[in-house]
Amino acid sequence: MEDVSICMTATIAPKTVMVSRTDVESRLSDYKNCIRFYLEATDLPIVFIENSDYDLSEDRDFAYFQSLDRFESLRIQAHPDQSKGKGFQEFFILDEYVKNHMNAKTLVKVTGRYIVENISEILAKVQAPLSIDMHRKMKVAITGFFVINKALYEEQFMGAYAQANDPEGIFIEHVLYEIIQKNALEYTRLLPLNPHYVGVSGSYGASLQRNKYKMMVRSVERRLSNSLGIHQFMIEY
Repeated sequence: MEDVSICMTATIAPKTVMVSRTDVESRLSDYKNCIRFYLEATDLPIVFIENSDYDLSEDRDFAYFQSLDRFESLRIQAHPDQSKGKGFQEFFILDEYVKNHMNAKTLVKVTGRYIVENISEILAKVQAPLSIDMHRKMKVAITGFFVINKALYEEQFMGAYAQANDPEGIFIEHVLYEIIQKNALEYTRLLPLNPHYVGVSGSYGASLQRNKYKMMVRSVERRLSNSLGIHQFMIEY
């Protein structure tokens, strides 16, 4: 892929509702580990966008990261409504980044505390304007990691955050699923490979790693679905 940048979304000191991992030092450590991983695992520009009031000015690790030509840290003010949940806030700052700061043609969006161990293998195989995993039964699009053309993001996802409301059970994953189903299926494919996630979910606090045997089945379904132009997983487990 050409003209691509990785965008890591982050909230070091969360204030919004329905977040399970709230310890600031643990979150900061997670973010640093992920930054180090993506710097080593890829040669792509990396933008770290953060929306809390945590002061990074005296942090030696971030001083080093920012001395690198291909790393940038941006502070984007959070939306004042903290009651709608983390997806609302995350995609609000993602909109601000895409609209006002993004120069690349393609966005690789990664939730900032998640490591995708095989990211380079996945990106080498991405061809569709939007590569994102979707699930028919739950009617969700997985937002922790996806790849999207900037123009398509601006056309379809810009402003979608406003529909999300975690306390009411309307998660950003549901919002994006409905948008894709209605307007963007022709541009969309599942990710070409199973992402190998490492990390702890910010929503439910459990490990992101999946059962390897189930992932073997998922790999078969993924290959068949992409070869047949099916845009979402039919099997749930």
